[in-house]
Amino acid sequence: MQIRVLVSREFLESVERNVLCQRPLWRIDAAEVNTCADSVLLMSDHSVFPCSAIKGDPCISVEIKPKCGFLPSSTFIADKNAFKKNVSRFKMHQHLKLKECQMIVSSQIYQLSEYDPLDLFSGSKKRIDKAIKSLFATPQNNLRVFLDGALIYGELGGGTDGTYFSKFESFEDQIRPFIRSESGSSTTSFVNLLVQAIVKLGVLERLLEVQKLDKYDIEGAIHAYYDVVSQPCKLCGYTGGERQTRKHCSLHSLPFDESLKIVKDYLIAATAKDCSLMISFRPREEEDPDSLYKTVYLDSVDQRFDCEAFFIDLDLRPLKKMEFYYEQDQNIVNYYRQMVKPGLVVTNGGGNEGHETGY
Repeated sequence: MQIRVLVSREFLESVERNVLCQRPLWRIDAAEVNTCADSVLLMSDHSVFPCSAIKGDPCISVEIKPKCGFLPSSTFIADKNAFKKNVSRFKMHQHLKLKECQMIVSSQIYQLSEYDPLDLFSGSKKRIDKAIKSLFATPQNNLRVFLDGALIYGELGGGTDGTYFSKFESFEDQIRPFIRSESGSSTTSFVNLLVQAIVKLGVLERLLEVQKLDKYDIEGAIHAYYDVVSQPCKLCGYTGGERQTRKHCSLHSLPFDESLKIVKDYLIAATAKDCSLMISFRPREEEDPDSLYKTVYLDSVDQRFDCEAFFIDLDLRPLKKMEFYYEQDQNIVNYYRQMVKPGLVVTNGGGNEGHETGY
């Protein structure tokens, strides 16, 4: 639900102050509140189940930022960047973020995430289970859990300082009244509940369809962008050999409406790659065939749960971000190429492993 409401400048300035104090240092300059606006959107709080507070029912909500769930296959990817077709973008970006963390104290991450979006989007219950467990082990800004609207796991800022293992015990205690399981097994039961809900709701399949609107990869879409904005292409002539240049010429020969569709599809896909999924649960004492909600039965604890899912952070990315997306992509792949050039990649444990391969 979204309702437009009129607001004052004083109200928006107060919101900005409250938001800033909750942001980590590395996110303070990420966005600003437009204090000159005369209206805002009032949206539903998906960290609570509708009507649960009125009835006194407990509610647990999970926010997952899935990221990109497929490997690109675009022919416009440069030969030197061909590993993009085998390694998830998320995994590559982790190495660059970790490097940046070593240079900036107030950075985003302090260790590589165990999570791989390819597992979450695989459609395999076993791999989805692996993905959720990995998110709990290294949540970063990809996992948050709320109990009756209050954050109980994950960080508002999204960073991780390695203290999550000590938080498992606290999380276990807080969700024990919600899931009737044996002592020490509430978290395991909750992970099973979340996996079953993801499979039953089928929301990730729909999200993946939108992500796959990006058929050209940014290495192809950026050429269409320069045609759309009627600027000389800044990349042609030094992005690769003769074969790659011929491919780019084919893009620049497209009619305007086709170039525009490539760019629009890319920006829509970019929104889908960076949105969040909210899944909310509340216990159900008995089965109700007239219920408006999907129900998940957890046989290990003999409990039923109502569940619902919503996507948030769906604001469409602006056209002017295309150059940023290209530069970010090149920074990620250039650093990753340095990492894998000797055939080795540094892992969380400080050891080495061979070139990572997607599924």
